[in-house]
Order: sequence, then structure tokens, then C-alpha cells
Amino acid sequence: MKICFTADEANGIESTVSYHFGHCPYYVIVDVDGNVVKSVESIPNPMTEGHSPGDLPSYMKEKGIDTIITGGMGERAQEFFKSYNIEAITGTYGKVKDVLEEYLHGEVKYTEKAEHHEHQYEEEENKDLRMLKEEVADLRRQIADLKNLIKEMKEKK
Repeated sequence: MKICFTADEANGIESTVSYHFGHCPYYVIVDVDGNVVKSVESIPNPMTEGHSPGDLPSYMKEKGIDTIITGGMGERAQEFFKSYNIEAITGTYGKVKDVLEEYLHGEVKYTEKAEHHEHQYEEEENKDLRMLKEEVADLRRQIADLKNLIKEMKEKK
């Protein structure tokens, strides 16, 4: 099974899950067999500068993706994925490796509808908005690191 994660970095499973499916800078594609990771590939989003509705879901279908996992995604993208029989999971955050582990253990579920604010991404030229987005990405990385720390502390008990 091929699982694709949106990512803020190209660090494979060490990447942080990105909030937005269509505007993320990278995708991390993980090929799993049962609960065993067979391969991990980080690729740049080929359509970060713009795309038409359905372009990215079609691209994911061509890549053989079975499941897409992201922080957020618009309804139209979700509809395209559904038409391609690709499971779309939204509302996730943290490191790809942690979300993958949660998914493989049934702790991450399909989300029927995701909140999506397209207007936030139409103002890319706005310097203040870019700064806020960078701060949010940094906070997501910090949350992911804290989540790892808590997990390690629990394992030591």
C-alpha cells in the first residue's frame, strides 16, 4: 500500500506533516506491506505555484497512491480522491513517522469533511501572512518534537 503524506520538509519520515494538501512544498510517499515500511520517498510538490482542481488527485492516482494523509484539504480535492478510490485523511499533525505509526495501528481515521480556507492561500504575496505561515510551520515542528519526547518518556517508564 502506498501512503502519501503532505510535508513541510524533504526529510522522509522525519518530515513534519504540512497543513495544506495542495500548497505543501513536499510529499512523502511511504510504501508499506502490512506494518512494514518497504520504501520512503520525498518528492517536491510539482504544482506548488498553481494547479487546476483535480490535477493533484490525478497525479496521486498516477503515482499509485492508496491513501493521502494531510493536515487539511478542500472538499473538491476530497471528492476527486473519493472518485479515484483513494482514502483522504485530514486533521493530522506531527512527524510523518508518528502519524504513520498511528495510522498503521488504526488510531488515525478517515475524515469526511475538512475545514478549508482557500483565501488564506491566495495572499501568498502578503509578507505578514508568509511570516505567520513560517511561524505555524515552526510550531508544528515543535509540537512534533514534544510528541516524540512524551512518547520516549512513556517508553522509559
